[in-house]
Amino acid sequence: MRDDARVAERIVVSFHEPTGSLASSGSGYLERSASIRKRAEAHGGALCAWSGGAYSFDFAAEALDEALGFTLEQVAEAQDGEPLRIGIAQGEMQALGTPGGLAWGKALLRAERLAAIARPGDVLLDPDVAAVQSGDLVTAGLRRGRAADGSIVRGLRLDIYAPLRGDTLANVHKLVAAPELVGREEELRKLSVPLGCAGLLRAAPGAGGTRLLQELAHRLAPPRSLRIAPTFLPREPLGALRNAFARSLAREAPPELPEALAAALDKLLSGEGINVQRAAELVDAWLAPVDGRSGLLTVDDATSIDLATLEVVSQAIPPPGFFRSVVRIDVEEALPEVLSSIPVVAEVTLGPLPKEAAVELARAFCGGAITQEAASLWARRGQGMPLGIREALAEGLSTGELRWAGDMAEPRDRTSGRGAPLPAHEWIARRATWLEPGERAALVGVALLGADAPNEIVDAVSTLMAGAGARVAVVEDALCGAGWAYRPEEGWLAIASRTTARALIGLLDDGTRELWHRMAGRVLEQNVGPLGLAEPAYHAAVAGERASAAVLAAEAALAAAGAGLRRMAAALIDEARSLDPDVQVPELSDEGELLVDPRAEEISIASMIEAAMGEGGPMRASDPHPPSSLGSLSPDSLGAGGEGVAGFGPPGKASVAEAVEALGEDPEAVEDPVVMAERLSKLLRQALVEGDIETLDDILVRLRVTGEHDALVERMSAFVLLARGEPGEGLRKLKEAVAASSSPRAHTRALLSYGIALASAGDMDRALLETLTALARAREASDRRAEQASARFLAYLSAAMGQPQAASVWAKVAQTSGEALGG
Repeated sequence: MRDDARVAERIVVSFHEPTGSLASSGSGYLERSASIRKRAEAHGGALCAWSGGAYSFDFAAEALDEALGFTLEQVAEAQDGEPLRIGIAQGEMQALGTPGGLAWGKALLRAERLAAIARPGDVLLDPDVAAVQSGDLVTAGLRRGRAADGSIVRGLRLDIYAPLRGDTLANVHKLVAAPELVGREEELRKLSVPLGCAGLLRAAPGAGGTRLLQELAHRLAPPRSLRIAPTFLPREPLGALRNAFARSLAREAPPELPEALAAALDKLLSGEGINVQRAAELVDAWLAPVDGRSGLLTVDDATSIDLATLEVVSQAIPPPGFFRSVVRIDVEEALPEVLSSIPVVAEVTLGPLPKEAAVELARAFCGGAITQEAASLWARRGQGMPLGIREALAEGLSTGELRWAGDMAEPRDRTSGRGAPLPAHEWIARRATWLEPGERAALVGVALLGADAPNEIVDAVSTLMAGAGARVAVVEDALCGAGWAYRPEEGWLAIASRTTARALIGLLDDGTRELWHRMAGRVLEQNVGPLGLAEPAYHAAVAGERASAAVLAAEAALAAAGAGLRRMAAALIDEARSLDPDVQVPELSDEGELLVDPRAEEISIASMIEAAMGEGGPMRASDPHPPSSLGSLSPDSLGAGGEGVAGFGPPGKASVAEAVEALGEDPEAVEDPVVMAERLSKLLRQALVEGDIETLDDILVRLRVTGEHDALVERMSAFVLLARGEPGEGLRKLKEAVAASSSPRAHTRALLSYGIALASAGDMDRALLETLTALARAREASDRRAEQASARFLAYLSAAMGQPQAASVWAKVAQTSGEALGG
């Protein structure tokens, strides 16, 4: 029973007898009210008020399921008799302290007023009921009426057939994911083009262009096919081609390839990149006829494909490319210029389906289990577009406007399904309101990554924004069941359509969208190769981090130039310069050859700071003139004296390599690992300063054998990766070194190394933070050498960030630390 002295939040259910014989019969009233009271008490409710022809029960605020179950029992029982009129409200109730447990409150007043204006059989909900506001209860329209005191009362009708949102959302799972193709036979026939030729498919978003390409592949049943689409890392040079080969390998056995092409395929799949000509040869070999049957190449959403992949397509399609190909673009788009040479012999445009075909498709999505009236209504609501029809059906099932009555879907009432037709993205946006936060975050993560991405990368992005509830393993069954996503292969998640992906991103406000892009860029930067840096460059630019974006684009351009992708490299260079006119970019010849590698000077920055922290002699401090950018730094600008790295002299690369080889013939070094390690560590830093990466690798191997200077070896290994254009792996190793450092001195050096690496990768803000932390740790540990190195690097960071006054201050701090070290 209720505590008589307590005011508490309660759910109140009020019943009004219908007008008529039963209401005026005292025995009938008493009999029904007694029965209802017993049922209410069985559900945990208590009688709180009654009057002639009306009675009310209240339930604990957290007992919505019990209150709802009790209410629906009464509705069901009254179906064959005279239905009750019911009102439900929620609010504070004050116990009156009477033996019967009576209570009063505004919730009781609202519930009784709603019951009074309800029609027989209706359950009216007060809009302030918590479950109504959260959307957990499904409503079926508004009812207005006038109370006895003349005031206007408004209530929402409870959908008594599907009252819980979870039930209506589960109804979406009954839709068929990929029904038989409807109304596109003529288009399919036209796209079966001759060998060596191309078909052009113009399809508006949601018109079924992707579905038509899939059906074409199914009908033609080629021995092998390549489906090129803008999926994971869509801006990576050759990224679309790499994904296409990977998916093809997952579906079918590869052909026997010549050794050179097999090696090229391995490089492509590893993300290293290959030149356009070799890639086109690989496509031709992959799709060559087998037993008289030809291959098929499809390019979906061509204007969103990276330029390098489109170059490959343009070279592979014309003879001797003896396979069929179809390229899909939007209705209003022009064919990308790079594809202007392909031999298009057929052009097809997809728009809305004819009325009869649209209705047939609506029936197909429901597996035939839908009334003709409902199929016609929802085909019209989806504007006759395949995706629009599907999403309109899904939204109708989610809201309860379209309900399953037994085994058949039908409109809930005569007004259902009669709203205005809308494009697919509008239905998607409406349905997205019912997504759980974790589900929404996972979908946004996939959408940002190209609408088709590996689970671990999706998790890394989405959990940063929404926590563990956004992990793919937690949400994928619900998302796939409701048609939001599907599993293209084990360990990957893909959004059902690119229209859906764009709609979901479009629902984010500007600030949230920028934050998502920032997080996506951070994750990708740590998980892609040099070519893949084009993707985090895009995300950084959208997030407003133009300087970082420019550096990343320049790194991707350098990798593209190294792979022989001249046009892609030039495009990335233009992008980098548009983001930051002062960024250092590769210089290319007219033939696309790399003339200048902008990383060369940055290697010397890392090496000099690393030398200041190493086991060699101390560096002499000076008051350097801060440079205008990090790229303008050189060993001389750091003011390193002869006792430091500069003391090793300026021998050429060959002399470093010869010195390393000579150690193998030095008896003292061979017999004593400690001596060998000391000499190798000096040569290691010299090799890094001079950019001799091959010798550096050799030295690191030899140092590992000695078992000495393990921390130094790990730091240098990471800097080698940075020098080679692999910032993701290099940064990961240095970050792990920070976490693993066991002493204050080692922790300081690890922090500073990590700061240097971040700066070389263009992340100046984080570099500044890590270097400041390193300075603080150096002072705590009384490590003057590390303190000097940290202050010196802070001077250069400040200068590079356009803060000359701060740079001058840090230079003086470095000088003071150096004097203390010397004294």
